[in-house]
Amino acid sequence: MQVMRTPDIRFKSFERRVDWLAKALVTMCVLNLNAVFNMMFDRGQVVSLLMLGSALVLIVRTGRHAWSPPFNLLMAAIASYLAFGLLFYNPMASVEPASKYLQAYIGAILILWAMTGYVASLKPGPRLANFLYFVRNMFLLSAFSVWVSPILYEYYVNLPFSAQQRMGGFFGNPNEAAMVSLLAVALTLALPFRSRIVQLAAVAMASIAVFMTFSKTGMSCLVIVLAWHMLRRTRGFGLVLLLMAATIVLIAIQDPNVILTSIAENPMLDLDNSQKARILAIGQILGGQIDQQTTTGRTYLWQLAIERAVGIFPLGLGLGSGHHLIDGLLELDVWQGVHNTFLMMWVEGGVLSLLLLVAAMATTIIASLRYARGSIELTCLFVLVINMMAGHSSLTLRYHNVMLGVILGLLAGALRQHAGYTRLPKPIAFRPHTAARQMREQLLICQMSLHRW
Repeated sequence: MQVMRTPDIRFKSFERRVDWLAKALVTMCVLNLNAVFNMMFDRGQVVSLLMLGSALVLIVRTGRHAWSPPFNLLMAAIASYLAFGLLFYNPMASVEPASKYLQAYIGAILILWAMTGYVASLKPGPRLANFLYFVRNMFLLSAFSVWVSPILYEYYVNLPFSAQQRMGGFFGNPNEAAMVSLLAVALTLALPFRSRIVQLAAVAMASIAVFMTFSKTGMSCLVIVLAWHMLRRTRGFGLVLLLMAATIVLIAIQDPNVILTSIAENPMLDLDNSQKARILAIGQILGGQIDQQTTTGRTYLWQLAIERAVGIFPLGLGLGSGHHLIDGLLELDVWQGVHNTFLMMWVEGGVLSLLLLVAAMATTIIASLRYARGSIELTCLFVLVINMMAGHSSLTLRYHNVMLGVILGLLAGALRQHAGYTRLPKPIAFRPHTAARQMREQLLICQMSLHRW
């Protein structure tokens, strides 16, 4: 006679399936496998379909746990942006068709919802810790891909233009690779390895990967993240170490160009003029010099985007008008975008989309300050906000959606626990069971127990 499994065994099997599905989604997104397959074989659609399929299953399984004020506002911001952007869409103001942006941002909604719901469904314990360590390791692997960029570029059919001066790893785009490596640093500092040697090696590897991309935003943020971590660590070692750290920082801020010039002019590094200029720009940015030269023309794009948004206030110019500012700045026969997610939503979807996005990020920051369970939320959220301030397509980047979903999931779980909701809904797998079927299972278990006795 076949023995039916107990509910505990079935629940553990359910958990394992969901865990593997979430880890598969993280792997595909953080390692950018759809773009890797596209650059190598010009075929990335299969991975994209697997990615969206995994997200849909996770939404069905755990999506009900995702709802919280920060998550609700973010979903409302993206939905309003798509609705108004499609309503105001003008083919003459966009380089790409509206369907491309709809596909990209609907995919972002699915991944954000899936990751937020899954993380929020995990109670504090081994399952949550295991998943967070897995996310950290995937980001470290993605950062390591920057080191092996010359090998990867030999197999890329669509070689990026910046391949000669800057390393892009799995992403091809050096700026995206820099932010992934920066998130790897933040996660490693927040979730350290047990071995100090391994921990130091991981932080050093990811930090050097940021510099190998020569991303001015990434390198500047890395200095801030490391300095913030050191200040937090020295807080318990007394006032002397704090004064020493402050003195070193003041010396570096007074004349950072001396240090950066010595690095840029080091003959062992063999840097070209473009790479030297990017390293020297770090000191100018940290010193508060934000202009067209240090931002590579982005201040001009920001000003142009604001002028166009104000000219049609409170409406927008439609999907694509901020991703490519036509008649703005032309580089390599491509009209450059606004390079700012907040301005992009304002230009394309109108002022309502901008206000909802600002409200979403503000509530996320406030919730992180009040209910964060560790340093993951604040440190990684700082990197994500900087990424949104420096790029107009941040919400379409899969690694960005995964990390933002993890933060929103952690906050949703903390908010639920703070509100007193200790009893979570039963998993969907148990809902179809009727009372009669549950009674038959309990009788069968009792019969088997009596037979064994």
